[in-house]
Amino acid sequence: MNFNGQASQLSLEQEATCYYEEEKILNLRREFESLSVPKRIERAYKEFGVNLIMTTAFGYGGIVLISFVKDTIPDLPIYFIDTGYHFKETLQLADKLEKDWDLNLIRLNPEFTEEELEEILGKEAYKKNIDQCCYYRKVRPLQTILKPETVWLSSVRRDQAQLKSRRHVVAIDGRGNVKINPICDWTRNQVWTYIKKYNLPYNPLHDQGYPSIGCEPCTSPVLNSDDERSGRWKGSNKVECGLHTYRH
Repeated sequence: MNFNGQASQLSLEQEATCYYEEEKILNLRREFESLSVPKRIERAYKEFGVNLIMTTAFGYGGIVLISFVKDTIPDLPIYFIDTGYHFKETLQLADKLEKDWDLNLIRLNPEFTEEELEEILGKEAYKKNIDQCCYYRKVRPLQTILKPETVWLSSVRRDQAQLKSRRHVVAIDGRGNVKINPICDWTRNQVWTYIKKYNLPYNPLHDQGYPSIGCEPCTSPVLNSDDERSGRWKGSNKVECGLHTYRH
């Protein structure tokens, strides 16, 4: 087993070089601002073709984005990182949508077994070694699919608190990858209105006080909070798992 480079790879905010010319990305950013969500997805596929993918953890915003993707680019690869710690409700929803919506869903798993991860990180790393737990279970699997030319669709929004507040519809992340956020300018209320209007399936935990759902040991219900991610890594200063790192 190769455990080298653990600490050095935890920080992803480096000034990585973008595969595409940044002027091109800035022009697309300006263009995409005035487009509808389906047009943003169509335009992204026209521009980037087979280099376009999507990632999701099947949160309520992800469900809305998938509903657009399945009708626009039915065969688009949709990656789901199965950390080994997801709620059963999340896994059941993933299975349901894969079947009902005929998704091209690809599951990513940590490269190490649970025994190997315990050897690397210690027991209950989600309590004692949170950043590296996220790195080995989330970030490292993501890195296996992100080539320099990969462009990925994500459901992050501007109104999601803290580090997500300054994001653009088209952005470059800390790895240098182009990231497209088609529902970036939607609000939480807009997303839920769309779900209810079209009767889209969603994780039942959202009705039990979980506005944001990640790994079960690190996700808690919240009451009356404007910060929908306040139930994540409760009791720590952590606000991001490391997947959504941004340069500009």
